[in-house]
Amino acid sequence: MRDHQQVPDQEYTLHDEQCLITRTDARGRIIYANPAFLEVSGYTQADLIGKGHDTMRHPDMPLAAYDDLWRTIQRGKSWTGVIKNRRKHGGHYWSLASITPVVERGVTVCYACVRVKPTRAQIETAESAYRRLRTGITGGLRLSAGRIRPGGLLARLRDWRAAGIRGRMLAWAGLSSALFLAAGGIALHGMAANLSIEQLGLAAAVLAAGVCLIFASGWAYARTLSGLLATATDFTRQIAAGNLGTPLAPANTDDEIGALSLSLEATRRNLVGLARDVHTGIAVTTNNGAAPALQASGAGDLRHAIEVFRIGRVQPLATRRPL
Repeated sequence: MRDHQQVPDQEYTLHDEQCLITRTDARGRIIYANPAFLEVSGYTQADLIGKGHDTMRHPDMPLAAYDDLWRTIQRGKSWTGVIKNRRKHGGHYWSLASITPVVERGVTVCYACVRVKPTRAQIETAESAYRRLRTGITGGLRLSAGRIRPGGLLARLRDWRAAGIRGRMLAWAGLSSALFLAAGGIALHGMAANLSIEQLGLAAAVLAAGVCLIFASGWAYARTLSGLLATATDFTRQIAAGNLGTPLAPANTDDEIGALSLSLEATRRNLVGLARDVHTGIAVTTNNGAAPALQASGAGDLRHAIEVFRIGRVQPLATRRPL
């Protein structure tokens, strides 16, 4: 992969609703780039089609990030992380990118990449981690499917959110089992050692407190989980109803629910971007006749845009008379 140097340090900031979409073939060559991507990157279709993404790679991006990316998507998994790209005429832009294999009949036919605006905190975290990866002073820091994971045993234990839903459930089940086994062991030991009732009672109280603590933490997490799922469900209902104008606030969690939240919001922005691209194309084809639909799409109300086309303000292309 080429290492492009002498890139001016001038940042271009994405707009909140911008959605940059590209597709590459199985070998990583670009086969599609939407107008928003062309606008931000400064490249043209002729510059990009058939080329690899390394054309736009910024030298601040460590090779380890791309190794992690390809390792992930070649396993059929999605990769989500913060990427710094260079622009054609200098400068750079940051994006939160989600790369997903597109599978047809069990075969990966291409890869879809959706880029949206990251938060400043996400940029700062990625910038610090990528600097460490470039210099080799990582302290055990690593990337996993785009996520930045701390190094060292203690740091990983502190990063308990990385365990995911399954890991937390297994941890609670393991702790509960250990406490019950300990309770049985103490009871047997007490009988064998002729411990006093007070000593056995104290041990039982400690075990009971541990059980209550595990139950309380599990209940709190279940409540949080159900709330996040309810929010995601309401969001998908809005999408199904054609309302693309309401964003989904990111879930403050680094587990499967957090990944679901990012994917749903990327889906919404993707749909908004696709609707704008389609309506822009139709507006050009019909000599601006699709302006009402384009305005509706820009407002995020897909239902209004569909209604505009349905009632015939914009004549369908299939029914237009030949010129």
